[in-house]
Amino acid sequence: MREEEKRPQDHQSDDQTVTQLLAHLKQMRGSVPVNYQLKSDLKKQLLQKMRELEAKQAKAPSTAPQKWGRQVWTGIAAAALAIAIGGFVWWNNTSLAVRENEVLKLPAQATAELVDIDRKATQLTYINNNAELKTMPIDEEIKPVTIKLPPTEGKYTGVAWSNSGNQIAVVEQDKKLSRIWIVEMPTTYSMGSSRLLKEEEGVLYSTPSWSEHDDSLAFTRSKNGVEEIWVSSTVSFQEWKLVEGSQPAWSPNGSLLAFNKAGEVQLMEVRTGKVTSLAMGQWASWSSDTKLTYTHPNGTLMEVNVGEEPFVTRELPLRNQSSEALIKGNWANKGKNLLLISRHDQLQQLVISLASRK
Repeated sequence: MREEEKRPQDHQSDDQTVTQLLAHLKQMRGSVPVNYQLKSDLKKQLLQKMRELEAKQAKAPSTAPQKWGRQVWTGIAAAALAIAIGGFVWWNNTSLAVRENEVLKLPAQATAELVDIDRKATQLTYINNNAELKTMPIDEEIKPVTIKLPPTEGKYTGVAWSNSGNQIAVVEQDKKLSRIWIVEMPTTYSMGSSRLLKEEEGVLYSTPSWSEHDDSLAFTRSKNGVEEIWVSSTVSFQEWKLVEGSQPAWSPNGSLLAFNKAGEVQLMEVRTGKVTSLAMGQWASWSSDTKLTYTHPNGTLMEVNVGEEPFVTRELPLRNQSSEALIKGNWANKGKNLLLISRHDQLQQLVISLASRK
């Protein structure tokens, strides 16, 4: 009887140990940042404990019901382990880690349109003192550049880096006039220059976005409270209206245009003009030809795959994120790097950070 009484106690102790290990794994799935060494150690401990349970089951004499119970428990533990490990794989493949917090801070009156990242994720550009276009290298081999902008009595309100990295679109609002400038970046053989793409009275230009081959520029044109997305060719100077809305964002292959309308992220097929509503949010940015992110009204970063129907939308976790309220995320380097623009209410600053995938 003593031996029979001892076995249930050992079984209960083993159960508690495995349960504790599983609880630790579950707790780690929600922790930020993830302790990868601890995760690995717990997985090893859990596997070892399961092996010991199986070994005891094989050696110790027991009744059929007890053996069946242990087999069930071992199966449950194995399934739970698979789920836990699967959760870590999902986390590592889909989440982003903020690798550089507060690489740049702009004044309180600055907007999210005043800073951008080049498509190769090697440098940032921003408006400084409403008079200069400056670059900030991310890659240490690149030197910073300062370009004097045409004098204005108004304000420079937005920048957008071309896909080639050779040009930057700059938006100016001067009294009753709105202008879009194209700034040519300096090269070994050129000092750089600025040319006027378009100018119009009585309207407000904003949120420029380059097309796939940098031969046209989509932008928001606002007049009398009505927002429309227009396209202007950077070669022939022709222009045309695309759709009502704001914040245009071309997909990398140029086949789709994401934009904002009435607080919703919407999607337009450029060839057919078909428009689809995706979700409540703003500031869409493409990480690939079929995936884009946007900022939800609650300040979280959401991702949607438009290559599959029905569209699946989910939150994209940001590890090591500071407490600032996220305004906008802008992708670069084919979806590997993300420029994060946040508002720090306490310091009254616009805070720029960098995130990346594993």
